[in-house]
Amino acid sequence: MTETTAAEVGARLPDIELVGPDGTVATLATVRDGRGAVVYFMRSSTCPVCHRHVANLVDLAASGRLGDRALVVLAPGDAADAATVRARHASPLARVHATGSGHAQVGLGVFLALQHSGVLVVDDDGVVTYRRTGAVPVGNLDPAELLAALAG
Repeated sequence: MTETTAAEVGARLPDIELVGPDGTVATLATVRDGRGAVVYFMRSSTCPVCHRHVANLVDLAASGRLGDRALVVLAPGDAADAATVRARHASPLARVHATGSGHAQVGLGVFLALQHSGVLVVDDDGVVTYRRTGAVPVGNLDPAELLAALAG
């Protein structure tokens, strides 16, 4: 796992502006609806590994294993990118949006043409309680580690 400069555990995640698949604009706080959240930042809207991670996260949400936390899935880019992800993951459990330049605003930069991605868990106040990020998406979701963090 490659470390990035994403918000550290204990820091508040920036309330970035998001765009939905239909072009509506919101902020991360409004999408979370005042709840804690599991926030997955995708590498791209077409990344096959990222889509597997989204499917795994939707399954965890559907089984109730994410608790009452919102599942927020964020692709870099615009409404078309959010629509691409939404078309593939039509579950109402996943709140799909695009971040525009929001990945960079939370410290997930681009290294050697690879957009950093990862999973962050935030509490009701938007404070990061768990983080797993990197340049290569294969290691950016460890369901057992995530569930242990949610339980702890």
